[in-house]
Amino acid sequence: MLPPGHRARNAFTLVELLVVVAVIAVLAALLLPALSGAKASALRARCMGNERQLALTGQLYADDHADRLAPNGHGIPEELGGQRLWVLSGRHTQPEAFTNTAFLIDAKRAAFASYLPSIAIYKCPADRAVFNYNGKAEHKVRSYSLNSWLGWLAPVAEFDSDRFRSFEKASDLAPAGPSRILSFLDVGPDSLCFSAFAIAMGETGLFYHLPSSQHGGSGNVAFADGHVESHRWRSPDTVAASLADGANHFRYFPGNPDLKWLQERATIAK
Repeated sequence: MLPPGHRARNAFTLVELLVVVAVIAVLAALLLPALSGAKASALRARCMGNERQLALTGQLYADDHADRLAPNGHGIPEELGGQRLWVLSGRHTQPEAFTNTAFLIDAKRAAFASYLPSIAIYKCPADRAVFNYNGKAEHKVRSYSLNSWLGWLAPVAEFDSDRFRSFEKASDLAPAGPSRILSFLDVGPDSLCFSAFAIAMGETGLFYHLPSSQHGGSGNVAFADGHVESHRWRSPDTVAASLADGANHFRYFPGNPDLKWLQERATIAK
């Protein structure tokens, strides 16, 4: 029995509730950044895993095709006349190329289809960007492109140069060093179009395609020897442009250190 005059307490006081709420808020503030960081790290790791599989598939393709690098470039079936690329692609005016999974996993169209039949491999898990297609918001089925200086096939000589080398065979990479030549890149969502990632050489400061910076200002890049790196872009111009809406091409940033980094790993002088 309770002593005379003593009343049982069935609930917290307002002050006690406020203290509990404050403690929960502090704990949430401490834990949420850590959870967010862990999620971002997991997405980056999955993206790097995708690129590693693409890079290794490129090596397997060369092994199976008399040392020829995977066919690269851009085009939809009607334009290619039966030629296959590693995956098919289109211009921004051909949005069906961004939604048709047959461009990735139909072996009659995509050279990688028989090696990598999983659609998920071709998409960065951090890429949540959408585009308008027939009045609906759609996600692109692909996030990665292949260095335009590797295996270029079609259209003929579109990004060729008299000064720099376009690699056709895996053995052609030996003078440059496969560990220094880019293969697959995670592309800025609204810059993605071609199967190829065009890297313009020279001093004009031209970005034709922009690398992704969706991993906290960084992008993932694979190399011809199969290894993958996460690279942080140094210039705010690179990050802002890669995240901008619209068909991101022909961006000029003279002296941009990120473009120089890409150029140094795209090809070598003849």
